[in-house]
Amino acid sequence: MVVLALWERVIKPMTRGLAVISALLCGGLALLVTSEVVLRGFTGESIRGIFEIAELGLVMTVFLGFANAEVDLTHVRVTLLTDRLSPAAASRVRGVALILGAVFCAWMGWELTERAIESFNVGEFRTGLLNFPMWPSRSFVAAGTAFLSTVLLVKGLVLMTGRAPASATTSAEGGVAHVA
Repeated sequence: MVVLALWERVIKPMTRGLAVISALLCGGLALLVTSEVVLRGFTGESIRGIFEIAELGLVMTVFLGFANAEVDLTHVRVTLLTDRLSPAAASRVRGVALILGAVFCAWMGWELTERAIESFNVGEFRTGLLNFPMWPSRSFVAAGTAFLSTVLLVKGLVLMTGRAPASATTSAEGGVAHVA
């Protein structure tokens, strides 16, 4: 099945790649904040713009990790309905919910992309001790949201078929094999 192959060969590796980038950004932020603390402790001086860098970097880190959180099943789930359904019905209900979520995230991704382009075109900056351009973080938010939409759509289509990838776990969300 094409959708299942797309999930295993394209979506999962891409989410892992974005998770690695997110982890590297997080590590960079940790080093930066640690450097700030050490510098301030020894010299009483601060790194100019640390607050703005950390603020924008954290946004990038979070949005790059959203799709991987869905793939790894670490997003919040409510199984009140699916626990009461047969495995096949629960899988299809979950698939419909994911497809609806994908439509919403696609709309958000579109709007966020427009905002990122507008931010670039007008030269929007985050003012503080240093002025940082907003378009890179807005672009990361738009890309992360758009990719989450793709993950939700493909995962929803896989669940709608009633099939699960070879790597799916058999632990239950309403008895449904998870797309992992």
